[in-house]
Amino acid sequence: MSFLFSKEFITYCIIGFFNTIFGISVAFISLNVFLLGYTLSTLMAYFFGNIVSFFLNKKFTFKNKDKSFFQFIKFFLTMLPAYVISYWLGYKIAHYLSVFFISFLKFLTNLFAIPLERLVDNFAVILSMAIYLFVGFSVNKFFVFKHKN
Repeated sequence: MSFLFSKEFITYCIIGFFNTIFGISVAFISLNVFLLGYTLSTLMAYFFGNIVSFFLNKKFTFKNKDKSFFQFIKFFLTMLPAYVISYWLGYKIAHYLSVFFISFLKFLTNLFAIPLERLVDNFAVILSMAIYLFVGFSVNKFFVFKHKN
């Protein structure tokens, strides 16, 4: 777990923080303003967020100077399973936890005038992005931007 204190991981988290604000804005606007639903909203957030993430992490986190279109494709192809894993886990965990916190969730739905399902979906977005942080870093560090020895 020493990687949690590495300069690479800290840089990845800082870039990820700003990229998450961007991505979560896309997800929440898609979900709550355009009412596109959890799946399409998170898919759009990850798609646009990954474009930004690729270029920022390539340059600043992993200091990779390769100029390969293949690397960009590899990034997207490897991030797709990371998205699926985090999407599925975030959704399942949020819905599982909602059963235990139903009273609190009903209070929030009344307070914010948000349907219960949308509130749980918003929580799922946050959970899936947290999961994606660790999966994404691992995939990028050890596969996409792996330094050649």
